[in-house]
Amino acid sequence: PFQKHYLGRIVRADPWAVIRRQKPQHALIDQACSIGHSMSKRRPTGLTAEQTASVASDPRVRRLTTQMRKLRPGSEQHKKTHRELRSLKQKLKRELKQKIRDDWTDEQAVDDIERQLQGIGFAKPLVDHAVRPRRPAQKLLVDALTAPVDDTLDGQYRRRDDAIEAIVAYCNVEEGPTVRRTNIPSTTVSRESLHEPSEDNPLFLATMSVFIDKPEQRPRRCFLCIGAALRLPLDDPSVEDKIQEFYTPGDLSKHFRRRHLSQLRDNDQSVCQVCDMTLLHKMHLQRHAISIHGTVS
Repeated sequence: PFQKHYLGRIVRADPWAVIRRQKPQHALIDQACSIGHSMSKRRPTGLTAEQTASVASDPRVRRLTTQMRKLRPGSEQHKKTHRELRSLKQKLKRELKQKIRDDWTDEQAVDDIERQLQGIGFAKPLVDHAVRPRRPAQKLLVDALTAPVDDTLDGQYRRRDDAIEAIVAYCNVEEGPTVRRTNIPSTTVSRESLHEPSEDNPLFLATMSVFIDKPEQRPRRCFLCIGAALRLPLDDPSVEDKIQEFYTPGDLSKHFRRRHLSQLRDNDQSVCQVCDMTLLHKMHLQRHAISIHGTVS
């Protein structure tokens, strides 16, 4: 009943039991009110380009923008004004997004009822073409976590168990960090298993960019991530993410320590796919990173 009559999450009573003078199902109501069943795929999740641009028309934003242009770049006052402007824009965006969501919440119930009375069904959720299509494991995970709410406790338990199983299955999917390698043979990995992109391919250019000619050179791409990209199909959407440049060499060093070194024990072996070389232990990887690829750890 709570699903069919728009029971809000703040309602902690069982109105159906009250009407029928039955014993309230407190456990069921607690389950229903704790999982956010009012969430919908049609609910706005972000601002459009036009809505984001509208923030710049705020008088306070205009005033700070004009004030910052008059200041000398690099000065303390310029930095302070820039921080204030950035904070103000973020605040206005949050407020605008919340207002849009609140307006949608107030209107969607009435709109749904009117559409049902007209026999045209619910409005379809908007498709975000900027989002890449999900892979099978990710799709299974999302479907399990967003499964429809059941109106029984047993159904809720099944929903919970399915979500746990989907999360466990997704743990084997590599999203970015390298997988810990503990029993890698000392022989080098065959180059035949790697892709050989053409010279005008972004992956080839990224691979060439992680080699240094002088000790003081500091590339801004991660050679281990590029090595992982070499083992993926060239049309894999994650290749683009793995070959992206970091903003500074320092950012690359942080990434290297957090995403790669932290996954290895001192005696763990690893492989540099870019060089087709087995690295015998953690220190060997660090020496290789600085001497061949200019990555400081």
